[in-house]
Amino acid sequence: MDFSLLYFANRTADDAPAEYDLLFDSARFADRNGFTAVWLPERHFHPFGGAYPNPALAAAALAAQTERVRLRAGSVVAPLHDPLTVVEDWAFVDNLSRGRVDLALATGWNAHDFVLAPERYAARRAHTLDSLAEVRDLWAGRTVERTDGKGRQARVTTYPRPVQPDLDLWLTCSSHPAGFEQAGTLGLNVLTALLFQRVEDLVPRIRAYRAARERAGHDPATGRVTLMVHTFVGESDDAVREVVRAPFLEYLASSVDLWRDRWPELAAHSGPQLLDHAFERYFRTSALLGSVEKCVRFVERLREAGIHEVASLIDFGAPAPATLEALHRLGQVRHAFVN
Repeated sequence: MDFSLLYFANRTADDAPAEYDLLFDSARFADRNGFTAVWLPERHFHPFGGAYPNPALAAAALAAQTERVRLRAGSVVAPLHDPLTVVEDWAFVDNLSRGRVDLALATGWNAHDFVLAPERYAARRAHTLDSLAEVRDLWAGRTVERTDGKGRQARVTTYPRPVQPDLDLWLTCSSHPAGFEQAGTLGLNVLTALLFQRVEDLVPRIRAYRAARERAGHDPATGRVTLMVHTFVGESDDAVREVVRAPFLEYLASSVDLWRDRWPELAAHSGPQLLDHAFERYFRTSALLGSVEKCVRFVERLREAGIHEVASLIDFGAPAPATLEALHRLGQVRHAFVN
């Protein structure tokens, strides 16, 4: 089982630059203490996740702060970008980091984000698949066709050339089984979360992912499944609850209006009672929140479900000093799974 860190800070903080101090400090901790990767999101036009409008910028900053840990986009919202700029940006980071870049691609779901490319929203899944093919081609040094400033067809490739000849790719899947199957068919890894699915729901979805890989001619035993989980490991369950409950509820509340298009039945019932219920679900069954012993048991469940990597979301609002201290206990959880 691999352990990584993932970031999705709410950009309504009183001291916004301090969030990036937490990013740098925790990434250096991950780099020194055997963690696999840091995952950096892409979010636009909303405080929830708004600290990260461009994961390549954050990864470039971390490339100079770290030496070993992988630098991963989690995720590039593919329909909002030309694959040319995606590969240019991340090949630059691949050079800065001497070959430590991986990418997850996502279709996007919030219509408001698509003010950047409104014509692509309806067909965003098809645009993502087209982007995937071009990203792979460009990373390998092949050319793609575009129309230049004089209306002529031109074939172009990107520079700088990346350090890595091949790019490890994930597809971000929410809870729909078709997404897992599509990732398997395409030979991609999977990045998923427990936002609106349970651990037991993952079992058939991962099984379908493996079957799709096999049908498409990929080795069904390969392909990695990464799960994002909110994380704070403390001395005891009660101590963790006391530290995280208020900031976690505030964090959840900041995202409610993002649900309205995709999950209107939840938004219609939003309020303190729903948020309390959501917190209890996370705390009891869907997050690494609690003592080392509780979190080890939870990771055991994830491993049995077919998860290969835990991506710990740590910047949901708990005080930075406490969050950094909690990383040491997360390290204890990780050591329980070191072969």
